[in-house]
Amino acid sequence: MPSPRFPSGVCAASLTPLHDDGIVHDAFARHVEWLLAHGCDGCLLFGTTGEGLSFTVDERRAALDALLSNGVPADRLLVGSGALALPDAIRLTQHATARGVAGVLVLPPFHYRAVREPGVVRFYDRLVQRVGSADLRLYFYHFPELSGVPISVDAIEHLRSAYPSQIAGIKDSSGHWDHTDALCRHFPGLQVFSGTERLLLPTLRANGAGCISATVNVTAPLAARLLSAWQDGGSPDALQERLAALRTAFASLPTIPSLKQVVAHSRNTPEWKRTRPPLASLSDEEETEVDALISRLEGEVELPNEPS
Repeated sequence: MPSPRFPSGVCAASLTPLHDDGIVHDAFARHVEWLLAHGCDGCLLFGTTGEGLSFTVDERRAALDALLSNGVPADRLLVGSGALALPDAIRLTQHATARGVAGVLVLPPFHYRAVREPGVVRFYDRLVQRVGSADLRLYFYHFPELSGVPISVDAIEHLRSAYPSQIAGIKDSSGHWDHTDALCRHFPGLQVFSGTERLLLPTLRANGAGCISATVNVTAPLAARLLSAWQDGGSPDALQERLAALRTAFASLPTIPSLKQVVAHSRNTPEWKRTRPPLASLSDEEETEVDALISRLEGEVELPNEPS
């Protein structure tokens, strides 16, 4: 059984601040530091919310190096190292592992949507072999709606048996509670994270690890209150309802640019609105909806408010 290093609990899938030439390293570090100081046990970098697949290998490596140089603790970071080309995924995983991060989150091979289970297993097997490090802690990123490629229970079991010290957990972004629950029951020795705080309390009750979520960028303090209440033996169902309602409020909007608008408003930093194509800016109507949502959020949670 692997020794987990990435913290269980409330984790944000961090946004990535941009300027015209790429990632704004200082603002990125300050945002991650704010999250870790305001309720997050850990942060995921370069996941879907962090626009990870929109950046080159060199951009992702340089940004991680800059974060660590700015004092962000490596042992509270999970780094998305998925890539369409297996050699790129290997390079990203080798680099993050060598820098001492708590783990890497890896999408299955995507684009080819008819990928069969043996191909998925072979991809991860080759990745672990080529990284060749006992320090590797690999987390599967199950997000079939995005990748088009599910990671089956059998595939996870096969790889876990082959690499019991390296396979550490799963982020289940399927959004289906039955699937998350089944993973928690089938893999009690792995950290199973829900991809949404809608399912934070059910996941905790099923002995899962917690959640890694996009909207935790703005709901972290409230999610942390839920976790604390549950750890103290309470039944924070009312907090779970509030969290789920806030998550649902983003469901009809483009999630990443909407979250970036919230952060841009709360920090009075318009540059935070930038996304990298193919993501587009919000329409005027969507911006109006997000402004109304900001007013609601300000009555519910402490938003990121340090200048960046």
